[in-house]
Amino acid sequence: MKIIIKSILLFFAFLTFSCSSDVEEDTIIIDNIVEEKEVIEGVDFVSATLVEDTLGKSFSVCFVHEDKIYATAENETYMFDFATSSWSLLATDDDTPDFERGINFIRNDKWYRLVRKGLYTYDFEMANWERIKLLTNTFGIFSNEGFYVEDDDAVYFVDQTNGKENIFIYDLLTNELGIHGTYTNDGGWYPISSNAFIYNNTNYLVSLNNWNSMKVSTFNDNFTTFETVNSLSVENQLDGSVACQFGDYFIFGLGGVPTVDGEGNITHDPSNINFYYYNVLTDAFGTMSTPFYEKRRGSHLVTYNNEYYLVGGYTIKNERSEITSKVEKLEFKIVEK
Repeated sequence: MKIIIKSILLFFAFLTFSCSSDVEEDTIIIDNIVEEKEVIEGVDFVSATLVEDTLGKSFSVCFVHEDKIYATAENETYMFDFATSSWSLLATDDDTPDFERGINFIRNDKWYRLVRKGLYTYDFEMANWERIKLLTNTFGIFSNEGFYVEDDDAVYFVDQTNGKENIFIYDLLTNELGIHGTYTNDGGWYPISSNAFIYNNTNYLVSLNNWNSMKVSTFNDNFTTFETVNSLSVENQLDGSVACQFGDYFIFGLGGVPTVDGEGNITHDPSNINFYYYNVLTDAFGTMSTPFYEKRRGSHLVTYNNEYYLVGGYTIKNERSEITSKVEKLEFKIVEK
């Protein structure tokens, strides 16, 4: 019996050797074929590095122009110089636009700001604001979300907050406001980024679809249509959150306005400490696995030199809401999942 078993083993060994020789002789390799797997990317939050203090001010707007942040707080205009990491007070002007989300742009070397009350400009050389046009608000506009088009000498915007279904046009040559088109308002709440993001010549907006829901919408190339592309609902609230463009992604997050009693103590805290992202290429949302280190709302997220800076806002400490006196550089990274 042992002889038979040995004979069988020798026979299989011979077959194995013969097959190996044939493979080497014909140079056919099968074992090295690797199945290709789809690489899925996402974005993660890496760190927040303190750059400077904000002078303890609650800024109503922050806008980057030529290596500097320009910001307003009530009737004051401040400048933050990235080169020196320092703030300076530029102007105290009664014509300064008050706290309203508006569309910011540079035109004729001036800072323009279109809000529901009208059009304002800031002259960098003269360091003063001027009200160009006071709007009587015939259309009942509450908030402006849109885009300045230099070639058209116009600003196109929508007012999702007030339930309007019009695409408005502000003619910068005549300073007249009119209706450019219509769309179906599917329940927009507060704007998160009043200025549109541009990706492959398409203008995108990110805005709330509910207290805890973010939606991404697009204008077409001539601003005659406006439609929702996708939306994401999260656990906590996103009002008072921030957003920015990061390559093929739109990043948004933080926010959540607490409820306080008559003495300022917080009775309900819906704060959100996460950042989320929307991938334009895949039309997919994702949550960053690393949460932000603290609650933050009412901040401003600005981009300078492909770097991202979170300016001011409010945080919650000892069950009370406090101004955050920080300018922080945020770092995000692409990760493979």
